[in-house]
Amino acid sequence: MAEAERKIQQLYNDVNAIYGMLDDIRKAQGEHGKKLTDLSQSLTTVRATQMRHDNRLNELDAGIAGLGDQLKEMRVTQMRHENRFTEIDQRFTEIDQRFDAQDQQLASQDRKLDLIMKALDISAN
Repeated sequence: MAEAERKIQQLYNDVNAIYGMLDDIRKAQGEHGKKLTDLSQSLTTVRATQMRHDNRLNELDAGIAGLGDQLKEMRVTQMRHENRFTEIDQRFTEIDQRFDAQDQQLASQDRKLDLIMKALDISAN
């Protein structure tokens, strides 16, 4: 019977050891659960921050797209101004040529008048 009691005692010790291990496992799982909860909260915070960043990036992207449109409009306006300045420059060139022609005509008439005055012996004063 001593052998049976020893085996029963050994089984009792083994069961107690198993319960001790299960208790350690339960404690470890509890700690892991807390850590997982903390990680979940941290992950939620990171997700919220990423969503805010995503929203802000979308706003910035829309703003940049708007700037692109404004830049295109400005380029079109500059091209129109360039065309107008070119037209005005051409008109000034034409007017300058007309003034040169008028100047030549006046110089020619001045020479003729000088010849007429010389022929009539009239002084310019």
